[in-house]
Amino acid sequence: MNEVESKIAIVTGAIRGIGKATSSRFKREGITVIETDILPDQDRNDTYEESQSDFKNQFLVHDVTEEKSWKEVVGQVLNRFGKIDILVNNAGIGTLSDFEEEDEKGWETMLSVNSKSIWLGIKSVLPSMKEQKSGSIVNVSSIFGASGGFGKSASYHASKGAVSALTRNAAVRYAANNIRINTVSPGFIKVLREEKAIENAGDKMSREIIFRTPMGRWGNASEVASAIHFLAGPESSYITGAELFVDGGWMAA
Repeated sequence: MNEVESKIAIVTGAIRGIGKATSSRFKREGITVIETDILPDQDRNDTYEESQSDFKNQFLVHDVTEEKSWKEVVGQVLNRFGKIDILVNNAGIGTLSDFEEEDEKGWETMLSVNSKSIWLGIKSVLPSMKEQKSGSIVNVSSIFGASGGFGKSASYHASKGAVSALTRNAAVRYAANNIRINTVSPGFIKVLREEKAIENAGDKMSREIIFRTPMGRWGNASEVASAIHFLAGPESSYITGAELFVDGGWMAA
């Protein structure tokens, strides 16, 4: 029997991109995945209740910025499965606005979606993970949480830097409870949202991304999903508080 066959995982922002790739990878490994997102997936062939009244195909509508929504999701998962083994805090947004272009509303939204959501997610699953004396949480940050990037995306950099710092803090706090908390920080990954943002920024940025990436290419969502799967599972049992860059060498250059 596969060691992770009976594991229960929540993956946020699971409709597309890295979240979707992670959910698919987990399912292939026999993990039961509850996919959450703020909007229904129009491409899905199955149906579900937006009121979150049932678990058809394990999808729940979820606003990661609201504690009430986290309590509803976690409560339903525990009622249905009795435990939560893995949480992947993947949901997030991004912009290219710099200091002078950003407004206060944009700043607050970015920090709420990208940073507050991580705090709420960790906080919401901790009671059950502490009770079962085990758990693995993987937070998705970014290379821009640990570098100055292009000098743009001020609020995005701040929000992702907060994710990385919060991960280290929580990892130290809950290591004694056998709860491991790690970060995966992608570089430039071929997902629709990121490609559109770079396309809007123009060819110069696209060329610079390739030039500054030692491996000379964009990454694939499946490559990030593999890193998340590793940190979520038993093969990384002595790793906590780590930040794994999946960036084609960007941070090493």
